Amino acid sequence: MSRTTKKRIVTEAESRSGAFTIGKVMLLDISDESAYSPPSDVHETPEGVVIRMELPGVARGNVDVRVRGTRIEVFGEKPPDTAGEDASYLCLERSFGRFHRAFDVSGSVNLARMTAFLKEGVLVLVLPKILERRGRERRVPIVTEEEK
Repeated sequence: MSRTTKKRIVTEAESRSGAFTIGKVMLLDISDESAYSPPSDVHETPEGVVIRMELPGVARGNVDVRVRGTRIEVFGEKPPDTAGEDASYLCLERSFGRFHRAFDVSGSVNLARMTAFLKEGVLVLVLPKILERRGRERRVPIVTEEEK
């Protein structure tokens, strides 16, 4: 059975500005430019927003994920892969050292329920959506000035 998926191509202007909008969620990339910034993909599911970040060769103990207010920060360090003292590199393209990626998130996701896991060199952050509250009736009590 074939399954079609919707793909939204990020425009060049969005990529330069670091602002991405998915449905009712906006992510603003506010990463520290002095550190390596791992490549990331962001997509939406019916349950939430998923951020997948490439961290090949990085152990779980070398990655830290923190949430403060509306900011998600991922940072850590990838240790260098040494070929030995006698080795002479012909080509060295892989990144090592300190990395940092940060997003400011606004919209209908619950950052308090965010989960993270590292699998096969990919860090996956799952930001669950806030359930729609439209349609639910809530009674608002009316008080007098003395009762305030």
